Amino acid sequence: MNILRKFKTAKAVLKNHGLKEAGNLVIDNVSAFFKWIVMTVNKKVFRAAKRNRFIRTNKKNVSKLHILYISSGYEAENGQTVRYRVYNLIEALRGRAETIFELIESDFQKNDSLIRAADIIVLSRVDWSKKSEAVINTAKRFSVPVVFDIDDIIFMPAFVDNYCRVLGDTSEKNKKMRLYDFEKFEKVFLKCDYSTASTNYITDLMQQNGKSAFVIHNSLNNKQLRIAKNAANNTKKSNELYISYLSGTKTHDLDFKQVIPALTRIVKEYDNVKLSIVGYLNINDLPAQLKAKTETLSYMRWERLLKHSAQNYINLAPLDVDNPFCHAKSELKYFEAAIVGVPTIASPTDTFKRCLTHRLNGMLASNEDEWYSALKALIEDKNLYENVKKNAFEHVMARYIPSAIADEAMKAYEQILTQYKKKK
Repeated sequence: MNILRKFKTAKAVLKNHGLKEAGNLVIDNVSAFFKWIVMTVNKKVFRAAKRNRFIRTNKKNVSKLHILYISSGYEAENGQTVRYRVYNLIEALRGRAETIFELIESDFQKNDSLIRAADIIVLSRVDWSKKSEAVINTAKRFSVPVVFDIDDIIFMPAFVDNYCRVLGDTSEKNKKMRLYDFEKFEKVFLKCDYSTASTNYITDLMQQNGKSAFVIHNSLNNKQLRIAKNAANNTKKSNELYISYLSGTKTHDLDFKQVIPALTRIVKEYDNVKLSIVGYLNINDLPAQLKAKTETLSYMRWERLLKHSAQNYINLAPLDVDNPFCHAKSELKYFEAAIVGVPTIASPTDTFKRCLTHRLNGMLASNEDEWYSALKALIEDKNLYENVKKNAFEHVMARYIPSAIADEAMKAYEQILTQYKKKK
């Protein structure tokens, strides 16, 4: 089924975007396939050795914190959560903590030695099942704190209607199905001892629901930093200024609608300004003048997306500020653009208001006139543009690089351990 779905996607890309983009999609999928092979071989050949090291170093009383990260096979294959919430953290914590990653579906639960060896267990976007129940119960038996980690609010059934609105399907059938999923995540959240999340908005909601919660922001990884450095140094100079919108999922049509009027005014006013859209977005309803100056590219893997981003002039991050799910979203659109020298204009969600200072390291806009003014200012005022770009880059290099996120994570985990020991 997965292969059939990818074939249909490639066929649609060929039809809508041409041979070049279809070829790029094939290259991305071939690359992903070989990475999957490497991961599979790694799992079979090295998994036992990694588990043994994790257990052995704990028995030898190695002073480093032992952290067991657990997620699902679905999330590891289909989402971006595991990359930001697990892989990037494991890389950042290298040398500072002993870490290991397991899938909830795997066989590590056949004995309790791995759970017993952990100082902390982190369930990243894991819902309720017999296996997650077993992990939690075993951890409690050995007095190991279990942390529920997530990057959105799908664990709060009160927001299921908002989620369906984001998906564009508010039918009762869809609501019922999504509610079932929400309740399974909620059960894990309630059963865990502590919680961590990617934004303050989420942790505030967690605390309001009686759970101690800590922010561990999403961040860049070392490969992104290397790609960004090379991409920034190889940026092509052009008279054409591309305003970019990077749509990572099929849920952003409502978000993007709010910037269409301002973008239409801008492309009418400036002959050299164009719009670049990457990923899933319905452009059929764009005004003719805007559509004529819009290039569309298929969904890109994150490595290629970073290189593409460096060629743009302005990055857009519009979000529906009336929807709690949008307030819960992290600032990754900002820091992944800033690292390649591209300023961001964003909606004033809770997250963006916390990380962006208007006209200092980014721009905030909430209506047509504000979007238009922000775009126009960055196009016409070169000093403003350069200052915003510089400040954003410096902010990201201080706040969202691996070493900074490792500091934040270690502080959170140490606080969790301190609180847990006091309870015992």
